[in-house]
Amino acid sequence: MEFQTHSNKKIRALSAALVLIVAAGAMMTTFTAVSYAGTCSRLTGFPGLLQSAGLVAVGPCASQPKGAVCQSNATCITPNRRQGKCKNIAPSGPPNCACVESTISSGLR
Repeated sequence: MEFQTHSNKKIRALSAALVLIVAAGAMMTTFTAVSYAGTCSRLTGFPGLLQSAGLVAVGPCASQPKGAVCQSNATCITPNRRQGKCKNIAPSGPPNCACVESTISSGLR
């Protein structure tokens, strides 16, 4: 009888640990997806995996169809999670719109 009690306690402890691990993983995934939402660039690592799976919202920086401009300097989030503007980063040829970090010149700080 005592053996069954210890066995039941172990099963409950393992079940509780499994629930906590799954909950922590879900929270980490959600936090990462929200943090990187709106990026226009291709991400790497775990955020890139979430982006490939379609769990990270795509940013507004897309080339206009048959156009040479980006989405009119729309605000976006850079891959390092800073505020930016959509800009064409291609020196020539078809447009390559990307989110470029908004910087403040040292004279305005």
